[in-house]
Amino acid sequence: MQIGMIIKKLRKEKNITQEQLAEYLGISSRAISQWECGKTMPDISQLPIIANIFNVTTDYLLGVNINMQTEKIDTIVNQALKERIVGNCTKASQILREGIKKYPNSHKIMCELMQCIWRVRDLPENKNNYQTLTEEIIIWGEKILNESTDTNIRNHAIQLLCFTYPNVNQTDKAVELADKMPCIYLSREHLLKRIFKGTMQFDLVRDILWTDISDLYNCMLYNSGSLDDGSRPYTVKENIKIYQKYLDIMNIFFEDGNFGFFREMIARANLNLAAFYMRDSNYELTKKHLKIATEHAIVYDSKYNPDDEYTCILFKGKKFGGVIHNTNKNICQIVLDDINSSTFDKIRNSDEFIGIVKKLEKYADVRVSIEK
Repeated sequence: MQIGMIIKKLRKEKNITQEQLAEYLGISSRAISQWECGKTMPDISQLPIIANIFNVTTDYLLGVNINMQTEKIDTIVNQALKERIVGNCTKASQILREGIKKYPNSHKIMCELMQCIWRVRDLPENKNNYQTLTEEIIIWGEKILNESTDTNIRNHAIQLLCFTYPNVNQTDKAVELADKMPCIYLSREHLLKRIFKGTMQFDLVRDILWTDISDLYNCMLYNSGSLDDGSRPYTVKENIKIYQKYLDIMNIFFEDGNFGFFREMIARANLNLAAFYMRDSNYELTKKHLKIATEHAIVYDSKYNPDDEYTCILFKGKKFGGVIHNTNKNICQIVLDDINSSTFDKIRNSDEFIGIVKKLEKYADVRVSIEK
């Protein structure tokens, strides 16, 4: 297939007009027409730009078979994703960095690399590289926005740029990007729930509700940072009430105690609630919620199966689903690390506390990297 025919095919697949493509390239639409008719060919200097517009390689434009190359890129991304799923983002980053050397125009690899860098920059070993890694996220994200026409990849880049720009005092850029995105009521899910009927609508609405419940943890429990004047919006006792409300809500949604994926969040909520009770000098309730956090963590780490199903009314029959972890520590290890902090020093020598530690140590683990 001649290069003009390939450009025409790509242009139609992307629903781009000759006029739009010409505008992207800064040339006339007549030039595009002549390419596609086979009368002329693009200048060699234009090939990388055209390739980036259509998210392909210059080899593809020149008619070289790239099926094998596409498979190799997918293999790289999938290998990295397997590592990221178990929380080993450092290994995933290494895989992707090697991949980007081989395929420097692959926005798919760039996007996945952004995800990994965003997670590894907070690791203790990267404390001195935090700023450099933050700037790298921005470099990859801006490159994707300047070159890629893939909506999904662009949206992921925008998301991470919005998270990252404030870290380098560029909140205005984050706001500018966020303002261009549709509001929640114009999102894909909320539009489709009005389009679909019957079983498809039922399944979609449950997915939306499941996501909303997931976000409830962040909205209720992480909204206690410092205000503009440096004060905190809630007192210790008020935070205790908020955490209790969250746990009450979860018990209402999952009335049969089959919490599935949400068991991790419930473990973390009880752990944080224990810390607030500790600050309130209520040591009995501190130990009570540490025990509850431990129980949920152990069940999650030892029995969680993505193919298991919820049995509560709202989600009956819905599978737990797979989980991508932000750390290679399991939940028991996270809880154990937290309770080994100085926060709980005053009850550390009690028999109940020692018993909790022993239970956690039995299941605490750091996930091993997947061998290639």
